Amino acid sequence: MTYLSHTVRSLREDPIPGETVRLVLTLGDDADPSAIAESVESLGGEVVRDLEFDRLLVEVDQTDLDAVCSLDGVSSVETDAVLGPT
Repeated sequence: MTYLSHTVRSLREDPIPGETVRLVLTLGDDADPSAIAESVESLGGEVVRDLEFDRLLVEVDQTDLDAVCSLDGVSSVETDAVLGPT
């Protein structure tokens, strides 16, 4: 089961059309990073950059959160707030 942060769960339940969100996707042990990146891009999202510890920083429309949270190979979905100031 994919872990979803409290904020992601809230946004997923009540997305704001036309607004985007930056997410940190933690990939599972058997995940294919390029396949996940392609899936994000197929939703009209963007992979902003690769992060340490098998994570991707992505930006997607809030209305696409359901699809992102359901991607195979993703073990957790959190907002970019977990990265601290950048």
